Amino acid sequence: MRLLRPSGFDEFVRWYLCRERTKRGKMADLDGVAADVLAKEMRQFHPAKLRPWFERGRWNIISLDGMQEAMTLVCVDSWETRRNRLVQESGPNNRLARSVIAAARESGYFDNPDAGASNSVERHYRRDHIQAFRQNWPEFRGQERLVLCSLNADEKRQNPAGTYYLHDGFGRLLAYLYGIAYEGRPYSPIEAFLAESDSCGHPPIRTLGTPETIMPP
Repeated sequence: MRLLRPSGFDEFVRWYLCRERTKRGKMADLDGVAADVLAKEMRQFHPAKLRPWFERGRWNIISLDGMQEAMTLVCVDSWETRRNRLVQESGPNNRLARSVIAAARESGYFDNPDAGASNSVERHYRRDHIQAFRQNWPEFRGQERLVLCSLNADEKRQNPAGTYYLHDGFGRLLAYLYGIAYEGRPYSPIEAFLAESDSCGHPPIRTLGTPETIMPP
């Protein structure tokens, strides 16, 4: 994992709201909008994308240079993902590496034309979405980057080998790693926001060899 540059909560909020506007075909230029105005909009309309400590957390832009770094992220654990057999009930198999991709392959989920319900998780994996992703094969940079954050106590206990929580980009990353693991696609480094909370027991960012390298907790 490489540290690319420092970031902050305000940059994350501006990035997220720009991305949401772009997805909906709206004007995405927020350069002239004050940070407190954007933070208020984020809290009002996208509260699920905020953890209580985000505003006081430590933010950086990092790069996941190897596939294993991406595969040890902890994915969302909800009734939707459990119903679709994308996570196990409990234990270390909740991790992306050991459950999600394998379960999707074994269930034929990616090629299931009937997986088109309206809820958020299934919408990520509709056949037309996956086929479009396979054709475009976007790089995870800029507006396509992921968002990672510290594991809370329950997430860490249930996923002892996990590194960070995959806070935003679950659907895109699953399609990407599936294409690499089972279709022979090449892996390219993944850019991400990384938000860390001191209360979650993370050590300070450490360097190895060069100032650009950081280690997971």
